Amino acid sequence: MKHKNHSISHRMTLTIIGVSSFFAVLTMLVQLIWNYQDSIDNATADIREYSESILPSIAKSLWDVDRSLLSDLLSGLGMMPMVSSVNLESIDGVAMQLGRPIRGSDGSQTLFHYAVEYQEQQIGTLTVGLDTNKLYYELWQQLIIIVLGNGLKTLLMIYLILTLVRLLVTSRLSALEGFANQINLHSLKKLSVPEAIVANPDEIGHVAQSLQAMYQRIRNDLALNKWQQRALQQQQHQLERLVEERTQELNWQSRANQLLAEISLQFLNMDTLRLDEGLAEISRKIGVLFDVQRVSILEFTQGQAQYRSLWASEPNAEQIQGISVENVTLLAQKFATESILVIEDIGSLKSLSPKEYGVMRSVGICAIAAFAIKNAGNLLGLLSLSTVTRPLNWNMQKHIMLTQFAAALNELLLRAEKERQMLGLQQALVSVNAQLQVMAETDELTGLTNRRPFTHTLEAVLQGKVPAGLLMLDIDYFKRYNDTYGHLEGDSVLKRVAEALMHSGILPQGALLARIGGEEFAIVLERVTPGQLGAIANQLCYQVAELNIPHSGSPMAKVTTSIGGVYLALDTQSGLKMADVLRRADMCLYQAKDKGRNTVVVEINPWG
Repeated sequence: MKHKNHSISHRMTLTIIGVSSFFAVLTMLVQLIWNYQDSIDNATADIREYSESILPSIAKSLWDVDRSLLSDLLSGLGMMPMVSSVNLESIDGVAMQLGRPIRGSDGSQTLFHYAVEYQEQQIGTLTVGLDTNKLYYELWQQLIIIVLGNGLKTLLMIYLILTLVRLLVTSRLSALEGFANQINLHSLKKLSVPEAIVANPDEIGHVAQSLQAMYQRIRNDLALNKWQQRALQQQQHQLERLVEERTQELNWQSRANQLLAEISLQFLNMDTLRLDEGLAEISRKIGVLFDVQRVSILEFTQGQAQYRSLWASEPNAEQIQGISVENVTLLAQKFATESILVIEDIGSLKSLSPKEYGVMRSVGICAIAAFAIKNAGNLLGLLSLSTVTRPLNWNMQKHIMLTQFAAALNELLLRAEKERQMLGLQQALVSVNAQLQVMAETDELTGLTNRRPFTHTLEAVLQGKVPAGLLMLDIDYFKRYNDTYGHLEGDSVLKRVAEALMHSGILPQGALLARIGGEEFAIVLERVTPGQLGAIANQLCYQVAELNIPHSGSPMAKVTTSIGGVYLALDTQSGLKMADVLRRADMCLYQAKDKGRNTVVVEINPWG
């Protein structure tokens, strides 16, 4: 008995029993812990993966307040294994709850929080609760199965150990050792435990299976890790591209806003007389900004489309010359209801509107974006951006900016048109005022200056510093002439006398001849001597008599004139009043009449 107690078989049996029991328990604990952690990880991963996959839909539905879709999405999440509760709360007060209430102190749940974001702004929080009680229950079931399985295996091993230990243990352990020695955590090439080791379901077989399973899990984890790294790199590259695209859009938007501000300021300060030069420079800047090959401003006048401005990146760009609006009726109809029209491929017009397609292709255009320039609903012209060798790179951002550029251009062209019309009105007004001025200062019958400019000129002479003379002329017996021949003939005599005085060549340059009454004329002469004044008066009197206009009511039997005049010396004229000078000249005229008419009476400085 003592020999048996100290025998290798007995000690091996006891040792194996003890070690087997220990390792059985240890194996169960390891497997239980592993299963627990694996269950936690799997449940957490499933919840996280599913939650993240529906977050964009939840964000869109929450933003649109689509409760029906939100309920369906949350119900699907709540039906997942191990999920005990689902709670959704938005920043504006919208809340939805499924399952058990969520409390911070509830130890039966593990909570996962996910931020709900829409358009890069957090609009709510999604909270998912993991039922730890259910997880523990499943683990207890697994524990019972593990205990029963390992217990039976242990008893079977004890029963067979004495007969199989020498045949199975050593060789199989050696094979396991060889398998373990082949494991390399850096390469993790595909390895398998020899079939002889795992053929029998004993401890060594289980250890072999566990080792094989562990090795497979390591390989799976490594593969998953590499896949996650690749996915992360792809997401990083996508994010970098997105950031780059967004940066380019923001930079373009910044340049567009800056150019719009510059052009708006330039429009405010632009001289409309140099409008075409400014439009050419503005067209170039717009073409560079929008990355097009042509920018043109067309005007519709009298049913024809004419270029107001054209910028082209390619040399020898063709212009549309005198195109009839009838050839672009489809576009004109669309612009009646729309402000902007984008055609990314002119080929789409080929069957719809052959005329417009032909017009566009005749100047090489393959894509166009055009904005209507209108005034009170009337189509005045177009601002067009076009390409000739490639499709039009267009988006909503450019659509909005082109609308703003075209609106500013529309205001400028309307202002230029209003200024042009105003200038025309001003010129017409100046012309009318000039005509009214002439009419106001001209005698309607004779065409001579009337009394108003005569008095202004005489007043200026009296205030000046040059010698001058004043002559008053009166047609002799003019009332008798009207009574004898009629007023129409009298008017004819006045015209002939005025023409004779004006075109006689006697009056010096600068002399003012005016009709100041019915048959009375006056002449203001500057820079004359007393002798010149008298000679001029006598020549004028003789010139009228030489007309030989019959006058039966006059003793001379023809039309004659009487002339009275005064000479204004330089030393006395500045103190004279116009009324006094006119009165004195009139007195001289009456003296001439008293002397028998057809006579001249001139006084030299009567105030000296």
